[in-house]
Amino acid sequence: MNIPAAREEVLALMHALEEEPHHVQHVASLAVHLFDELEDLHGLNDQDRFLLEAASQLHDIGWSVAREGKGHHRESARLIREHHWNNFSLDTTGLIAQVARYHRKSLPTMEHEEFAALAPAERRRVQQLASLLRIADGLDRSHQQYISHLSAEIFPGRVTVHLIANRPATREVAAATKKSDLAQAVFQREFSFAPQPGAGETDSSAR
Repeated sequence: MNIPAAREEVLALMHALEEEPHHVQHVASLAVHLFDELEDLHGLNDQDRFLLEAASQLHDIGWSVAREGKGHHRESARLIREHHWNNFSLDTTGLIAQVARYHRKSLPTMEHEEFAALAPAERRRVQQLASLLRIADGLDRSHQQYISHLSAEIFPGRVTVHLIANRPATREVAAATKKSDLAQAVFQREFSFAPQPGAGETDSSAR
């Protein structure tokens, strides 16, 4: 895959359909940073890293057709699958679509036709990447880019994600904790989120 050319295609579609580019670009940055921090857990490669980046950039484009937001995750997946891509194979497009689709709501299940149709190794890939996207999306719950940096410590039964926030980040911590459900299942570890002292915490709600 020609990643620079593919990235240009992804960004073109994102800018054409996305109303909050700063949000999805920040989520993408957090997601790939988390991917790097958890490399010892997932063992994925640079192409997988780019698939996560692409899905993160496009995870909310479904809002362009689901105006009230209901089902926008499924619409994002559909728009990704139906787009005419020059630098992605059909199989790769399908993986990106599924990672984007699972950024919210229900977890991947064999009851979902597209997910069930994948080979076991590809299902695992979708689960791993989507789990990171869910957390990253939670960490920008306010869509204000409050989390400026993260790092992770991996322990036998848990993962602690350390956060540096430039504003109070209780909503982000609550959302990331809620959306770490898939990561906990996939990696068999409890995930906790630790804002740096002084980051502040003033409210709590999660999508």
